[in-house]
Amino acid sequence: MKRVLLLLFLVVACSSPKPYATRVGLLKPGSTLTIRAGTAVVNAYKPIAGGPQDRYTISAMVSPKQAMPPAPIGRVAGSGLEILAPGSMQSLLVRVPDGVNLIVDSQRGNVNVTDITGNVRVTARHGDVDVKIPGYAQVAAGDGNVSVMMGAAQWPGTLHFSTQRGDVEVWLVAKAACTVHLHTADGVLFTDFGLRGVANGSAETIDGVVNGGSQQRIDVETAGGAIRLLRLQPQP
Repeated sequence: MKRVLLLLFLVVACSSPKPYATRVGLLKPGSTLTIRAGTAVVNAYKPIAGGPQDRYTISAMVSPKQAMPPAPIGRVAGSGLEILAPGSMQSLLVRVPDGVNLIVDSQRGNVNVTDITGNVRVTARHGDVDVKIPGYAQVAAGDGNVSVMMGAAQWPGTLHFSTQRGDVEVWLVAKAACTVHLHTADGVLFTDFGLRGVANGSAETIDGVVNGGSQQRIDVETAGGAIRLLRLQPQP
């Protein structure tokens, strides 16, 4: 079983927008960190440069005039750690160790994930989602816009990206080979991969292959909004 080191939350008085509760521990590559948030902006990043790269940190913050909710709690879940933060707070700052996968399940609030080296799955019922990672991701939003930039050229099976009300933008590495399904019930589609679609009233659909296709698949859908599948070119 993968090693998980748990340290207790430290709760302090909050007189400014700084953490009122912080959890620190260790997670090995290949494990999963799951964040279940009530009302909060979730910001996830890689570990601080120069610090231990297997250390996670979860910091809960409230505004100066906000009542302090209960501190999030943690529990071992399979080969990783699950953080439960069902209360209402300003934000959660999450530092994700190298090689650790991240799951975020958010009830209300934006979710931002940047530069972590593991893969990501986000469910956000009310809020925008912005993911920029070197690996691969999946995102399901209820009411909000979705923007995902992925560096992976390979992934298992089908990656799903969706929202009920909002736009979806997916940046896919230029060399990736996959089949693609894009569909909006009420909106427009755009891609610079040279794919062509069909329209039926306010609905538009594109089904096609990128770079000759493969068993990998990208599935992007929105009930009301635009979809953009864009080519991510390597930096010179």
